Formats: sequence, structure tokens, C-alpha cells
Amino acid sequence: MDVQVAPPPKGPAAIIKNPPTKGPGPGLVRKSVAMDWGEMILAFVAKGRISKAAIFDRKGKCMSTSPDLKIPQDEVISVVRCLDAEFVSLNKPHFGLFFGEDRFICFRADKTTVIGLTKTAFFVAHICDDVVIFAFSDMIEESNVSCLAEVWTFAREVRSRMDLSAFIG
Repeated sequence: MDVQVAPPPKGPAAIIKNPPTKGPGPGLVRKSVAMDWGEMILAFVAKGRISKAAIFDRKGKCMSTSPDLKIPQDEVISVVRCLDAEFVSLNKPHFGLFFGEDRFICFRADKTTVIGLTKTAFFVAHICDDVVIFAFSDMIEESNVSCLAEVWTFAREVRSRMDLSAFIG
């Protein structure tokens, strides 16, 4: 699976821990390996619970995206503006976004998350520190997987890798 990747981010790199390996001395040694945005998107989609994903900075610059996913910069900025506004309740009016030829009816789920729906698909957009994560999936009547939970879990992974890389620096 090919992934379109932007140049390496200017912020901290993501770090992932490899499984323990035998070291020269007693015990096990862990190696830290940098994981770029493209590899993170590949790993996220490879879990098989979402069909496409992307990571953008808060200004709408694409960090990495699934190959067949095109999200216009102005739509990313619209999502960021929506999420930067004060969150009152789920009863706020819905709004629409276009990704390609698909029109999604959107609403805020919480302070950091927007959900968009069509008749056949949906997306979750979630702000995690300085990045916006988008995940898309097809509507499945009897799915036992929550796309929202998948995005929140992925956001925690991204945040922990960014925190760890800043510490290791």
C-alpha cells in the first residue's frame, strides 16, 4: 500500500519502541526507531478498521495521507476553526463539508472531535495537540468496531510518541 508523505515535520519526530532484543550485557535492551507520518498512517489503516486516514497540521498542511484520499486545505481549516470555537453541546446546527464529490453532514462530538456522515460512509476528525487526524470508514450495519474509539486510540499513540521524541530530542 502506497502512502503520500510530506517532507519530515519540523516538530519532534515520532518514536516507536521495537520489541526487546538481547543486548551485550545482562538483560534486554530496547532500541528506539523514528517512525515518520507516512508509516504511522500505514500502520493505522493496516489495522483494518478504517479505510483511509490522513494527518494535517492545524494550518491545513498535509503531513501524510492515504493514496486515494484528497482533503482540500480549506476543508481542514474549516474543521480546525469549528473545533477551536467554544463547545456548547451536541445540539448545535450541523454543517457540510465536501471531500471529493462526497458531501458530509457534520457535527461536533466533543471539544476535539468532528464526525461527518453520508449515506454510505463517515469520517472522524480529531485534533491532537498540533495535528488533525482524519479517519474514514464505510457504513457497516453490524460493526463491532468504533471508528471514534480507533481515532482516539491512534491520537493517544501519536501524542505519546511526540512527547517521547521531545524528551529524547
